[in-house]
Amino acid sequence: MAVLQGSFLSSELGRLTPFTVILPHDTVTNPPSQGFPVLYLLPGRTDDCHTWLYRTNIERYAYFKQIAVVIPSGDGSFYANMASGGRYFSMITKELPEVVNHMFRLGFTRQHTYIGGAAMGGYGALRCALSYPEQYVGCISLSPMADIEDYVNKEISAGNTAFWRGVLGDRMLVPREMDLNSLVSESHNYAAMQPLLYIACGKRDELYPSAVRFRDLLDRCQMDFIFEQADAGHEWGFWDVAIQRGMDAVIKN
Repeated sequence: MAVLQGSFLSSELGRLTPFTVILPHDTVTNPPSQGFPVLYLLPGRTDDCHTWLYRTNIERYAYFKQIAVVIPSGDGSFYANMASGGRYFSMITKELPEVVNHMFRLGFTRQHTYIGGAAMGGYGALRCALSYPEQYVGCISLSPMADIEDYVNKEISAGNTAFWRGVLGDRMLVPREMDLNSLVSESHNYAAMQPLLYIACGKRDELYPSAVRFRDLLDRCQMDFIFEQADAGHEWGFWDVAIQRGMDAVIKN
């Protein structure tokens, strides 16, 4: 595998933004005609495009799957088109795939395109997959903020209003398009094209109750999903195991 780190000028963010790409070693000399399968892997709130590399064995897992991995930086944005800031959701779902598909032969079709992440990245991955099921065949979400409205309300109650005003605007209300529960409830709109969702959360994670409620909603809506839990907290040791299990469950060779 080759690990490439660089940046591109993002029109959605209005600046250079860094990203990491893990590629099968023969990408340049012998790329497959249909393009390499690709996993877009989103970092958490306090992480960047390097964290997955030094906190997990993602490079080794990608080698065994012979899949490319693209890791952007989320800058704590919750992958939103921010009220006062960059358009991160548009950057992740539209601009970034265009950039890496021009630079490398990656994921030209839905059948070869996956998205995943942990914590804030787990929430972002679910939002992307549920918003654009025609774009992603599978999603790996680890310890996500599954109930974003509840999470935001707790943050605001704790006094973190300036941050959420920047993300959501002065009223600090979560719009429907950012709410995973609303997106799942409307899943009948794309029943014929549902991405496979893999969700894992530790039972000692404060996000576990919302993850269980989200699992039950997926079940009621007859979504295609796998839910796993473990005696773990909100921690990289758990995510290193869970990302491999998620890749085995979702990525079909």
